[in-house]
Amino acid sequence: MKALSVVAAALLLLSGCAQETPARPTTEQTRIPVPVLKVGQPAAIDLFGDGQATITVAAIELSKLDDGNDRLVVTIDMLLNKAGKPITGGPENFRFRDKGSVMHKARTDEQTLPPGLPSLNFTTTGQAAHGRLFFDVPTGSAAGGHIQLMTGALVHAVWIV
Repeated sequence: MKALSVVAAALLLLSGCAQETPARPTTEQTRIPVPVLKVGQPAAIDLFGDGQATITVAAIELSKLDDGNDRLVVTIDMLLNKAGKPITGGPENFRFRDKGSVMHKARTDEQTLPPGLPSLNFTTTGQAAHGRLFFDVPTGSAAGGHIQLMTGALVHAVWIV
């Protein structure tokens, strides 16, 4: 009985060794190209559940704040071209990486910069959003930076400032 157990264990070990281990893709193979765009150029984005959207950084304005810093005001257009799995989109999907590589989160303010870009649940083909968001950045750091369209840590598109 012990001999049968030893033979079964040996066969199990050998069968595991005989299986091919799938090759791991290299870093270059796993990189998805991120479109680098100019202001006004649309980005075609594939969404979960076979959905598709067009996102455009339509305009950028730079103004001086009272505290000496700069305010980068960005106008965004979003259009759901093809509905898929429902997805939420809005200011939470945008970051600004300044020329010093510091990340800034987008903010909105209906009182001083209307219309603020709303956060919407995109569920229906043709659904659109338009509005403004802003980034308060150190003086002189906006030029050479870029606006990133993101989901979590994943960057989908970049617009050069």
